[in-house]
Amino acid sequence: MKNIICFGEVLWDVYTDKIEIGGAPFNVYHRLHSFGLDANFISSIGKDELGNNIINYFKNHNLNTNFLNIDKYHKTGQVLVTLKSGEPNYNILENVAWDYIPFKKDYLKNYDGFDCIVYGSLGIRNDISFMTLKRLLSFSKFKIFDLNLRQNFYSKSKVKYLLNESDFLKINMEELLKLAIIFKLKYSDIERLIESIYLMFNLKFICVTNGSINSTIYDGNNFITIDSFKVKSIDNLGAGDNFLACFINEFFVKKNGIKNSLKIASAYGALATTKIGASPSIKPNEINRILKK
Repeated sequence: MKNIICFGEVLWDVYTDKIEIGGAPFNVYHRLHSFGLDANFISSIGKDELGNNIINYFKNHNLNTNFLNIDKYHKTGQVLVTLKSGEPNYNILENVAWDYIPFKKDYLKNYDGFDCIVYGSLGIRNDISFMTLKRLLSFSKFKIFDLNLRQNFYSKSKVKYLLNESDFLKINMEELLKLAIIFKLKYSDIERLIESIYLMFNLKFICVTNGSINSTIYDGNNFITIDSFKVKSIDNLGAGDNFLACFINEFFVKKNGIKNSLKIASAYGALATTKIGASPSIKPNEINRILKK
């Protein structure tokens, strides 16, 4: 993969004592950028102080702002976050800038199309952003759907559309069980459920993360499972995003084996939970240390 687009929300995670930049597709983009990949991020922010702070963050971290749209009519997104035993609880503010991401021909100016696009289900809760994503999907060779069923910000029709468009589905165990309810799927065990979803939506891969227990990938033939690394978690926000970005880098870019890619991605996800914020600094020696355990 030579060029990767991440699409969706960038916002501020507002804790009781501080704020951290976040948004699942932004977190994936941020980590991909840290690997030195040709990645870009499409979103919208408000013309306000929080929006200016996002621009400053991008500049300070050498992130590309070319596709970061400024919305004069809507505020920059915020999520009010409270933590209980390290697990985040979200209050996602509505009618904000990333609900109105426009389509622009400039997104395609330097590309014949994209090798890959990464997107979620939260970022298209509003039809404006949904229509933009639908147009972008037609320009991408490979499509990665990071399902994030937040609050009541999803619909069966949109989730079904994105699943049908996707090649790779990344989902956590709780959301996997929600999909079974949404689509009224019957299953005898989790593997049969994964197989049903794989076949129903003609996917190429399904990746299921199960917190501190394990993570699994199904490729249509085999289930590959890696136990999670044992760490002292303090903030699980963004763990799955770091996991996904690392897997993309290891498996699709570096062409590492699927099991090794899953193991390294699991290490990144675990390490992210030992630090505050969704896009913490993670150094290679930290990863090497945890992989040797």
